[in-house]
Amino acid sequence: MTMLAGIPLRTAQWDWDYFLHQRREVLSLWPSGSELQGDDAIAAGVAYHKAQPWWKYASLRNKRAQQEQRIQLVPQVGHALTEQTIAHMQCSEDLGPDRWYVLTDTYTRKAEYAKAQDAVERSRRDGFSYLNGYPLAAHGVSGARAVNECTRAAVGTDNNDEDARLPWEIALAAGWTWGTIKSIEELIQHSRDFPVDRNIHNQQYIDRLAAHYTEQGVPILRRASANLPGWDSLGFKVTVSLLEVLLSAAQGVKFIDLSIGIGMNLVQDVAAIQALRALAREYLDKLGFGDVEIHSWTYFFLGDWPLQRGQMVGQLALNATISALAGCSGMYIKSPDEATTTPTGEGFREAMEICGQVVRLVAGQRLPESPELATERAMIECEVRAVVAKIMELGNGDIAVGACRGFETGVIDTMFSPYRFLKGKVKVVRDANGALRYLDPGLTPIPREVAEYHRECISRREAKEGTQAGVRWIVREATWASRSLRDEVAERSY
Repeated sequence: MTMLAGIPLRTAQWDWDYFLHQRREVLSLWPSGSELQGDDAIAAGVAYHKAQPWWKYASLRNKRAQQEQRIQLVPQVGHALTEQTIAHMQCSEDLGPDRWYVLTDTYTRKAEYAKAQDAVERSRRDGFSYLNGYPLAAHGVSGARAVNECTRAAVGTDNNDEDARLPWEIALAAGWTWGTIKSIEELIQHSRDFPVDRNIHNQQYIDRLAAHYTEQGVPILRRASANLPGWDSLGFKVTVSLLEVLLSAAQGVKFIDLSIGIGMNLVQDVAAIQALRALAREYLDKLGFGDVEIHSWTYFFLGDWPLQRGQMVGQLALNATISALAGCSGMYIKSPDEATTTPTGEGFREAMEICGQVVRLVAGQRLPESPELATERAMIECEVRAVVAKIMELGNGDIAVGACRGFETGVIDTMFSPYRFLKGKVKVVRDANGALRYLDPGLTPIPREVAEYHRECISRREAKEGTQAGVRWIVREATWASRSLRDEVAERSY
């Protein structure tokens, strides 16, 4: 398979007739799509939405939380059966989650709906979930509506992997009010060889449908995701999230979360969150999307997590603290179960209590402005501007085309990604304070001042440890956060 499928890609908003032409193919992918055939089905979905109270909308919850200066908490859920998924959600309903992030299963993510259906039947037979998420296509609109109606929270989905068009159709028809944008991140995070242009095209379909619902008076929200493999530079994460924002805004999306994966250095993370917010507003306004509403969110660290539950809880608390001190609208949390097993309803209830307590205690506190914070923010902004400018140049002003060429040329690149079309020349290590730095930016157009700043930060760690930055650092830091405290104690000389 080649990196490009030859799709005539462009950033501009799709013509509605073109969308409907594509839609006929999408709804034929699995039998559950047949109930959504025709414009009347879309109108019925809009009508169902309009009968919902305001708090079912993630976009409206964002506004209310901002007014109340309250940080929202979003637990995750997803099991093979509708009733299993509902039981998981009910474990935390009294704690008032603002949203539920319904993860789809691996088969559904890869559009292997027959395998998902088989696993659903075995799960029903054995009373055990054989899937690692909720199979939207298998359960159709009725199942998704049951999930939506079991909670006061706004329900949304990950739209994960390369083709989530049919699951998104079902989710919207069922009253779910938000989903994740993964035009670029998806390839870097979960894909091996899916064509770049086809993935962006599939996401444009999802965004165009969300925009249509919004045009009909249903304020659907999209989350611009930049979780990535987890060990990426913060500047790269900001770049990816910004590109996702601009691609979705071009399709008519009006409500977007700026979601960035935490790197676990307080100053650098806060700087990245602030830089993304400022750059997104600047670029949206400059490109004619001034009416798009944005909010800052975090996704907890996607690198390694401890196997000891106590350490896992500590890491959860740190991620929640960073999110709160950055003044984010909300955070996507993890469960302490994930130290040893698949997350449970009870585990996510505990996570809600841990992160909710952190948010309560931090309250309205924010990380104060400082020379270190200002410098970090300036370096991130400088890097992002340079990379986005190059992508625009490669695409002759078209972001979608430029993103495709960015993959081809190494302008878009990181490490530890399964995507085989990346150049894989970028190398990232942590400095003495745990901030992520470019040891080698590869072919990415990092400005000299940014590269020199990162090199200076690395040199201070080299001097402190008496070692040379290199592959040994990279390998060791793949398990930086998950190392047992006992192992570190054992290495002491006293």
